[in-house]
Formats: sequence, C-alpha cells, structure tokens
Amino acid sequence: MSNSIVVRQDARQIRRIAVRRSAIHGRGVFALRRLHAEEVLVEYAGERVDWTIAASRPPADPEHPDLTYFFDIGDGTVIDGAAGGNSSRWINHSCAPNCEAVDYGGRIFICALRTISEGEELSIDYGLMVDGRITRALRERFACLCGAPNCRGTLLALRTKKRRGAHHAHAEQAVGTLASQASPPAPAPPDIRGLERTGERIAACSNQQTEVDEVA
Repeated sequence: MSNSIVVRQDARQIRRIAVRRSAIHGRGVFALRRLHAEEVLVEYAGERVDWTIAASRPPADPEHPDLTYFFDIGDGTVIDGAAGGNSSRWINHSCAPNCEAVDYGGRIFICALRTISEGEELSIDYGLMVDGRITRALRERFACLCGAPNCRGTLLALRTKKRRGAHHAHAEQAVGTLASQASPPAPAPPDIRGLERTGERIAACSNQQTEVDEVA
C-alpha cells in the first residue's frame, strides 16, 4: 500500500458499510457499494485507556469472557471499541484480508487493500501476538475460521514475517497476555492533511454519514 491514502466522498453514495451476520464469525462489516483500493473506510473508534485499565475491565460478553474489542496502538494505550466505539469493532479476521489498519498520528483507520465488491465482507489480519511460545493449545484456542485458501489456522501471528501496522483484537483474546507490535505511524497522507487543514472531518470516519450500524 502506498503512502497516499485516497479519501473519496460521493454525496450520492454516502452509506458505504454496514453490520450484518457473518459466515466467518458472529457479526461482520460489509460493503454497501464498490470500495476502491486505498480508500479510507472507517476509524477504529472507542475509549482510549491504559492497557492495565483495559485488562481489569469486565468482559463485554460474560458468556465469552475472552471476547474483547481492544486495539493496542503500541504505546501502552488501548482503544476499547466496546466503549463509545462504532461498527469497525465488528470487522472480522482473515488470513487473506481485503483491508488493513493504518496508524495515523495515533488514530487507527481501516483502509481497503484492494477493490472490494458490493456485498463483500471487510476483513483485516488480526495478527495477535502472545508472550512466549505459541503452543498447539493456543493455536486451537484462537482458531481461524476465515476459510481462505492460505488460512494459517489461527488468529495468532506466527512470526514468519514483520507485520505492518497496529493489530485489531476483537476476537477471543486472553486479556493481559496478547499485545500488538505496531509500527511507527505512517507519514501524514496528503489527502487527509488537506481535509484537516480545512477543519473537515475525514469523510470515512463519520458514522452518521458513512456507515449503517445495523442492517437486518
């Protein structure tokens, strides 16, 4: 992905993503129209708290205590998507993702890696990191259900290559044992800089304008 992030704004096609039932896991986020490569889709929103505070919080779903919506941005701070978040917290993992998370000044944006067809589910590679050895039990605990031809069978990063960007963690996550390896923030994309200079919000990150929280 190049350093230039394309921000597209079309008043006729404002609603671009929606939450629906997913064949991968629970809920997922789907494209309501054709999305372009490098298009900024949504900001991963939520309350920013210290990791120690996040780890002490009760589970979002008591029946699944490992389920979290934490996004570690690599400086000891976690974005808790369960507190003031948006539909980005429902983006599922895939070993062949069509989106990636980009760190821009400590803010996390979900951007398309390629053209995404209308109706296609959005996905990123969680690349969950664990302290210590990755055991068979851990791999099975964080089993991947993406169904991609190159599926590695787990949501965990297998440390076979250097990972780019911060890593989302809304799937079953052992609180306090997983951490992301966020790369340094990318240079400010010219398109976004221009929007910020004029005081506008990034078009892809306004929930009221660009996404539908629930679609039956």
